[in-house]
Amino acid sequence: MAELGNQELLQAGGFAELLRRYRESARVSQSRLAQLSGFDHSYVSRLESGRRAPTREAVLRLAAALGLSAAQRDSLLAAAGFLPQRAEHLFGDVPVLTDVVQLLQSDDVPEPVRQDFQQMLELLVRQVRRTASSGRRTLTSEFAGMV
Repeated sequence: MAELGNQELLQAGGFAELLRRYRESARVSQSRLAQLSGFDHSYVSRLESGRRAPTREAVLRLAAALGLSAAQRDSLLAAAGFLPQRAEHLFGDVPVLTDVVQLLQSDDVPEPVRQDFQQMLELLVRQVRRTASSGRRTLTSEFAGMV
């Protein structure tokens, strides 16, 4: 099945459209998806039309029935308004964000190093917010002496 990236997710227009795209990519009819996921055909139809909002459990069952990858499942969860099972799947288009999450969660990185890293990130976020609110266009002058 073709992977849909985060940009495609944004273009997909939410859960209903993304579900339809995943279903069509898997070459499964609404009736067959309903059968595979244990739902009534009308429920799947209402989900795809946007007339019904899914539960988290429903999203997980649909993702399993479609054989979606973990990243695709998490995209579908996010499109439905639920937290993904793995947050880094939301950062597929920005690999450095995935690296940051993995480093912060890694048991291979000593706890004091993770805490220092987190503090540095918090400082950077605050500085970016200040820079953005002041109307400046770059952070170059702010961090010139730090590198």
